[in-house]
Amino acid sequence: MNKDALLQRIHDAWLVMILRGDTARQTEDSFEAIIQGGGTLLEVPFTTPDACSVIASLRRRHGDRVVISAGTVTDPDQARQAIDSGAQAIVSPNFYAAVVEEARSRGVITAPGCFTPSEVADALRCGADIIKLFPCYPVGPEYIGYLQGPLPGTRVMPAGAITLENMKAYYDAGAFAGVVGVTTEMQLLEAVRERRFDEITACARRWLEHVEGLKQ
Repeated sequence: MNKDALLQRIHDAWLVMILRGDTARQTEDSFEAIIQGGGTLLEVPFTTPDACSVIASLRRRHGDRVVISAGTVTDPDQARQAIDSGAQAIVSPNFYAAVVEEARSRGVITAPGCFTPSEVADALRCGADIIKLFPCYPVGPEYIGYLQGPLPGTRVMPAGAITLENMKAYYDAGAFAGVVGVTTEMQLLEAVRERRFDEITACARRWLEHVEGLKQ
């Protein structure tokens, strides 16, 4: 699937679910439960043990039925490892030009974390496909409009305290996609640790139904 098609998939499905598990097995099994609940946009952070094996396993099992991003990528070597493992997007908490350039050179979507207009402009000049607005909670959904005024067409993906209660405000403000933490905003930390997969599946389904309601 080419980059344009992947970007459209991300925009259409909208909700990216990121999960930091204590082990690779815990992370992978919990993502499987999320997929059972309809989740298709999954982010495996590099702070997860053996993140590359999780990425490779999910891609091998599900192929193009899901879009797998590598998250918390902070240097080019991590980006290379993630892409070699099958990551379709490289997501970072900060803007580091070398990471963006590595992803671009491999034809992979890049989403650096930015906060200020200067960071956003620098990332766009470097070729970033999506701007991860992180953390979004200090500025709120109105900030998206402030960024898109002088930088029209910027794909802004807020992350950091996206909830069921404020999701509509971010969607209506023009967010290209939104990132939610499975163990944080979705409040599934204990369910993940205790392998309560039915609970994870049900929660994922509820959040995704909420996203579909935003599009009505």
